Amino acid sequence: MTTTRPAPAVPKSVFITGAGGFIGRTLAARLRELGATVTGVDLVADPENGIVQGTTTDPSTWAHALEGVEAVVHTAAIVSTVAPTEAAWDVNVLGTKKVIDAAVEAGVQRFVHLSSIAAYGWVYPEYVTEDYPTRVTGGLSTYVDTKTNSELVAHANGHRGMDIAIVRPADVYGPGSVWVREPLAMIEANQMILPDGGRGTFDVIYIDNFVDAMVLLLAADREAFAGQTYNFGEELKITTGEYFGELASWKGGKVKTVPIKIVAPALAVVGKVQRTLGMKSELGPALMHMLNRRALVSNAKAREVLGFTPVVSYEDGIARSKQWALNEGLI
Repeated sequence: MTTTRPAPAVPKSVFITGAGGFIGRTLAARLRELGATVTGVDLVADPENGIVQGTTTDPSTWAHALEGVEAVVHTAAIVSTVAPTEAAWDVNVLGTKKVIDAAVEAGVQRFVHLSSIAAYGWVYPEYVTEDYPTRVTGGLSTYVDTKTNSELVAHANGHRGMDIAIVRPADVYGPGSVWVREPLAMIEANQMILPDGGRGTFDVIYIDNFVDAMVLLLAADREAFAGQTYNFGEELKITTGEYFGELASWKGGKVKTVPIKIVAPALAVVGKVQRTLGMKSELGPALMHMLNRRALVSNAKAREVLGFTPVVSYEDGIARSKQWALNEGLI
């Protein structure tokens, strides 16, 4: 494994939607290190970092910030399997179209749309490649369904004078990630449940490795960029039992396992009740099916076309995540 992060010539000016999020702010920091001017939009403004307040559903309030920008990275989305269908559709699908429209109008040259490996659904071949069909869930997961439809929007707008690439990230973890914060909270509440003995695949990619792959894509030549779709993962066979069990060990907690045929319908009821009572809850059958995936996505295209090789090992990534949790008082 190489220990040197890639440092190619990146676009001089990059605009990020969801710039205040976990991926957005980490990518922005790395691009600035490489000499780019980075601005963006988020629900909360951050003037010191060039982030204006706004939403993807109404770019008219911030579209002026796209003037002179060379590349847009679209990370903003509702990341929830149980979000109301119309809300997820407005942000993840129609919002993507509106951001593309604004970028085309401003003369942006490159646009990277962040989708997800969730676009493959929950059942797909081992080391699935980017040419495999995407699959919706028929409403069981609004995240899967709207992310899949957002890809169609990106593909349909690739003829408008702006090059568009699609990225399907694996499960991006690291300091500050939802995949560290939320499981620790659930473990503390004794609510961390995995289906079928924790034998599902947790398809990891450490945040720095993911950002490195994004940097390589932004710097790629037109043939490797325009109209292309990439999986970004690490091809590590980590089970959900191993990953979440490691997090549980930090707190001296436990991870429960229940057969999916029992836990999926049970959590459909529990999650609905919690949300009806105004509680924040992602519990539901979609989460259990996601945690019960059994295959990895292939990273071959990212390796062969972009030259991507992970720099941070899984062991180091976990250690850094644990140290962050300690510093934050989460463990």
